[in-house]
Amino acid sequence: MVQPVERAQFWRIVEGARAAGGADTERVAQVLLRRLRELPPTELEPFQELWEQEQDTLYCWPIHDAATLLLGPLDDDALLAVQDWIVSHGRGTVQRILDDPDSLVELAVDRHNARIDWFCGLPMEAHIAATGKSFTADRLDGPDEPSGVPAGLTDGASMRQRFPRLTAYLDDNPWIGQPWKDPAR
Repeated sequence: MVQPVERAQFWRIVEGARAAGGADTERVAQVLLRRLRELPPTELEPFQELWEQEQDTLYCWPIHDAATLLLGPLDDDALLAVQDWIVSHGRGTVQRILDDPDSLVELAVDRHNARIDWFCGLPMEAHIAATGKSFTADRLDGPDEPSGVPAGLTDGASMRQRFPRLTAYLDDNPWIGQPWKDPAR
């Protein structure tokens, strides 16, 4: 019997895809799908579960607020795509952003890919290609609401204190807009 995907193996696959795809996030998704298709079908559902667990760790207000500053308002679908995008950058990036959501600014060069749903369903697609069937179980429900407390994004002084690197990035890129200057953003 094949052992389920271990967390270390999960990250080797994700980080290997990022290393092979480099800065091209669409290519990273293609490489990841190819690597998932190489796994035994019994390892794909556990891989998906680990991916969803990583998404759930990123589902908190500080990261939601940081992403909103960098990318603009996010609905639930866009927020899931952003979480996938962060996970695709690897364990170190996920941990840095969890420890300091302001470090999301390090991904600004790839911000154009953040809202694109490159990664959703890749393990399922690989499973269907291998078996002709969907996973046996549906996704376990994650949290209903982000953990923590939302920031007042329209309070510029508070945002500058809480997210100094992101607000400096916004200052350098005024075309993005600043919610404390444009509350409709």
